[in-house]
Amino acid sequence: MIRWLAMRRLALAVLFGGVGFMAVRPAQADDSADFDRFLKNIAGGSDFRVRTQAALALGAYKSPRAVAPLCTGLNDANATVRAASAAALGRLRRGGTECLQKRLATEASDTVKSAIQKALDPVFTPDTKYYLAIGKTSDKTGRKGDEVDGIVHTAMAGAASNLPIYAVAPLGETAAEARRRLSGHGNVKSVFLSPRVPPPDYAGGGLTIRVEIAMFSYPDKVLIGNFTQKLTQPDVSSPDKATEDDVLRETAARAIERFTEKLNKNLIALP
Repeated sequence: MIRWLAMRRLALAVLFGGVGFMAVRPAQADDSADFDRFLKNIAGGSDFRVRTQAALALGAYKSPRAVAPLCTGLNDANATVRAASAAALGRLRRGGTECLQKRLATEASDTVKSAIQKALDPVFTPDTKYYLAIGKTSDKTGRKGDEVDGIVHTAMAGAASNLPIYAVAPLGETAAEARRRLSGHGNVKSVFLSPRVPPPDYAGGGLTIRVEIAMFSYPDKVLIGNFTQKLTQPDVSSPDKATEDDVLRETAARAIERFTEKLNKNLIALP
C-alpha cells in the first residue's frame, strides 16, 4: 500500500509540474555530462524513479536529441515514467507529436493519457500572435519512408516553439480541432505551412539543400504564397547522408526564421 501511494503521489506530481525528490534545473545546451547521463538513465535506469528523473530533466534541455529517448520513455513498463516522458515532451516542444499520438491510442492509464493530452495541446500565451500548423513534407529526395518528413517537421516545429509569437498545432490536427482550439483566441492569426524537399544538389563541389514552403490560410487552406529556403555546405563532393540530414535540419529551421521575417515585415497577407 505504501509503495502504491508513493507511486500515485509521484504520478500526480509529474502532471502538476515536478516531483518531490528532484529539482529540474533550466538547461540550454546538450553537450554536458549531465545530459549524457540522463540519456543513459532514461533507457537503462534500474529504478523507475531514476528513469522518471531522467525524463523530466531531459525536458528542461532545449535539444532535439532528447526527443527520441523521451519517445522511448513513453513505452516504459512503469506508468510514472510514461507520464514523465509525456510531460517532458510537452515542455520541450521540439517534436514527438507522432509518438505521443501513437501512445495515446494504446495507453491504458488515465494518468498517462492526461499527461499525453496536455503535451499535445498547443500553448497559447499573451505573446502568441500566430497559430502555426506544419503539414507532411513532400519528399522528392528519393529516400524511402518518412525520415525526411521527420527531420523537417522536428526542425520547423522546434524552431517555431522557441519563439513566443507561435503556438504550434499538433500533427494531424483536423479542421474541426483547429477551430475548437482557436475559439477564444480571436487575436491569433493561423497559417498552414506545407514543406517540399527536392533532391539534394551536389553541383559545384558543395551540397545544397532546398526546402520549398507553400503557405496557406488555416484551417480552410487557401494558398497565400510560397518561398524557398536553401543552404549550401561547401566541400561536399559526393553523396553523404549524414551531412544531408544536418543541412536539411538547419535549412528547415531557417525556413521558420525567414517566415517570421516575412510576417514582421508584413510581406504575408494573412486573413
